[in-house]
Amino acid sequence: MPAITDTQVLIKVKAAGVCHSDIMAFKGQHPYRVPPVITGHEASGEVAAVGRAVTRFKPGDRVVIEPHIGCGTCWFCKRKEYNVCPDKRLIGVGAWVGVFAEYIMAEEPMCFRMPDGMSWEEGAAVEPFAVGLHAVRNVDIAPGGTVAVLGCGTIGMTVLLSLKLTGAGAIFATDVSAAKRQMAVRLGASDAFDPTTTDPVQAVIERTGGLGVDVVFVNVSVPKVLQQALQMCRRRGTVVDVAVFPGETPVELWLVQNFERRLVGTAMYTGDDYETALREYTRGRVDLKSLISQRVSLTDSPTVIRRLAQGDMPDDIKTIITFDQEERS
Repeated sequence: MPAITDTQVLIKVKAAGVCHSDIMAFKGQHPYRVPPVITGHEASGEVAAVGRAVTRFKPGDRVVIEPHIGCGTCWFCKRKEYNVCPDKRLIGVGAWVGVFAEYIMAEEPMCFRMPDGMSWEEGAAVEPFAVGLHAVRNVDIAPGGTVAVLGCGTIGMTVLLSLKLTGAGAIFATDVSAAKRQMAVRLGASDAFDPTTTDPVQAVIERTGGLGVDVVFVNVSVPKVLQQALQMCRRRGTVVDVAVFPGETPVELWLVQNFERRLVGTAMYTGDDYETALREYTRGRVDLKSLISQRVSLTDSPTVIRRLAQGDMPDDIKTIITFDQEERS
């Protein structure tokens, strides 16, 4: 049971999502989630206790957690851009216990009240959805604009869900998984290609009359995919890198310079993205249930995480760890 300060909230975890970064940490491949560590950062839960200075929450409140907080004093934090604060802190990093635990602590600004009717599992899916939402909000997409979404894992799917809020036109998706391609079409993609059997650049160029798409989202850290993104993006279009590319990534910069394309980075989210996500969910415009592939108990989660790490579940979008079974046992 973690202790809390006057400004903090103690939360009883009800549901937690498994992120690819958790799998990387499990395999010892994450740059700063270094074992031994209790990882996990996608969660919903019930407020168990609050510090004396906390005013917005009380025990019993249902909350989702934004799992990072800025220093509060730097140039970026003063502009509410704390997602790029050089001294921000994150749940599940170092001594800050992650959400794969029965209880966690969070600062008050990191907590957002869940809408009525939102399940614990949907609450845990708000964090990954906020990643895709922030990426989409990072660029201007005109109504009817053309878009490509390369890689349809969790974040690619959240990008697709977020694009539905913009009024985008034709959306083209790629993924090696047939199940994920089918799901991408269900979530709004006009067409989805298997890059192992179809040249996605040629397919997109043909379907846009030789022009290319206005915006491309790169959601998988494969250098060839980034190259494809630049080739299928129209002149003066935008490529958004959502994926975390480890190490050196060769890019032919002439594809950016010569055609005045823009290469944009996007990192996590801010509270404004959380508020937008919860508001759009309340309006019935965001289907978070579609992201959830399976629900497992905390007791069974080690076996499932090992399978995910071994690549035994290639069609998985989002595994949710639920804590109800632990309470009953």
